[in-house]
Formats: sequence, structure tokens, C-alpha cells
Amino acid sequence: MPFAFLPEIFIGVMGASSIGGEVANWCHHHRGYPGCVKRSVLDIDSVPKMELFPRQATGACGVPKYNFDLCHDQLQGVTVSSSIPKSGQAQFDKVPPACMDLVTVLSGSCTGSSPRPTPCGSACVVYSGLTDDDYARISKALGG
Repeated sequence: MPFAFLPEIFIGVMGASSIGGEVANWCHHHRGYPGCVKRSVLDIDSVPKMELFPRQATGACGVPKYNFDLCHDQLQGVTVSSSIPKSGQAQFDKVPPACMDLVTVLSGSCTGSSPRPTPCGSACVVYSGLTDDDYARISKALGG
């Protein structure tokens, strides 16, 4: 664009803004006049507000309760077998996938500290550093 047209464009823009300013000033002094009433372009006041992603109830360690429900449902009709390879260890076999996702939480630890779960297959987990109470709690959680 040639620079010769810039002054005309500048004057046009300034003229339009001064007209808009005069209308706004007039409306400021004549509130309630039908042409000066502010109105919403989209009338959404009557639309109910929805929560698209409601918060889920949480279980232990802040894990959504849905995960525990899924584990519980997958345990139906499944017998998880357990064995004690050596003192302080327990191995659980035939653990459903949803429960494998929860092995750390089922041990009672939110931080991964003892007892330590170690997967030994897609449906197998070995816990190390278990007490008798830990073993009883995990067995009960896995339906044993």
C-alpha cells in the first residue's frame, strides 16, 4: 500500500471513533433510551449450567472409586491364588487387570514404600516386606 493513502485512512479511522465516542457520550447522558440499552448478544441467562466433568468420588490414596469398583467387578467369578515363597513375601496369581493397576494401593501404601509390590507377569504380583497384617489385608482385598 502506498504511503500516500495513510493520512486518509488515519482520518477515516479517527472520524469513525469520534462518531462512536459521541454516540457513547449521548447514551451516557440518556440512560434507558431504547437505542442505548446494553444487551447480551447471546441470551444465555436462562440456560442451566452443567458440570461437564463431575468429580469422581475417591478411594484410598486419591484413586477414583471407579477403579476400585472395576477391580471388584473383575474379581467376580475369579479365584486369586496366593502363596508364600519365603518369609515376608507373598505371591498372588490370576489377579485381574483392574486390580493389577491397584497393587500399590492395595498394599496400604500411597507412596510406594513397604510393602513393595513387584509384577511377576500380566496377572501376577509378588509383595516383599510383608507383615502378617499386610498379607491378611491384601488377601481380603483380592477376595481371598
